[in-house]
Amino acid sequence: MVKKRLVLLLICLFSAAFLNAQEARKHAISADLSAQGLVGFNNTYRWYEGADLKGVLHIDNNDFYLNLEALTPKVYSVGLSVRPGIELCRNGLGYLDVSVNSRFFGKYKIYEFVYSASLGFRMRHFDVQLGLFTKIIDDFNSSWDVVESRIKEPFNVLYKLRISIMGFDNPWDIYLTGANFNEFEYERMWEPLFSLGGRWNFKGRWSAVAEGTLKPAGMFHGDVRFYEAVLRIGVVYKL
Repeated sequence: MVKKRLVLLLICLFSAAFLNAQEARKHAISADLSAQGLVGFNNTYRWYEGADLKGVLHIDNNDFYLNLEALTPKVYSVGLSVRPGIELCRNGLGYLDVSVNSRFFGKYKIYEFVYSASLGFRMRHFDVQLGLFTKIIDDFNSSWDVVESRIKEPFNVLYKLRISIMGFDNPWDIYLTGANFNEFEYERMWEPLFSLGGRWNFKGRWSAVAEGTLKPAGMFHGDVRFYEAVLRIGVVYKL
């Protein structure tokens, strides 16, 4: 029941944003669409491939995200996020992030569901975020009312620190990220993801993006001593 209410709440917030966007003279409105291909390696799947799609709607200082990913090991992810923001100082933006995310493991007939809330602060060269998330792991065939087979991990700490070398608004940039989550997965606080990425605005509304990530290789918060490597390359188009 909680999961359904959260999803409905986010859908309503998305709908409200689109309705408000009709009054274009009163709002600064833009959107970004991103498509990336990826290749990864770990000790479980060995080499695997995939693709992800990301969409962001910007209305003033408020952002609305939709993220989709598909991997060849039959792993699929979908996420929704709402991020209202407010200017706290010159070039400093504070924001609240509320998200729901699901990953489906087709081979094992298992899925995980995550809902989170966090606070963040962003300036030209860094972005920091801290909050909590709850993860639920269950199999496809169980009823939502049956809790015997369900694993629930409440009150996990969520954190992210992203440092931009040239500045987030620069035509090209290199950035470093340390976090225990991204758009598609959430890990325990002692199992961080490390990323090195770059962006280049090469033509008008088009940007090229690339990101390399080291992340925990275990499934469902498994205790592992090895990491897997993922490389993403793609483009972003600004509407």
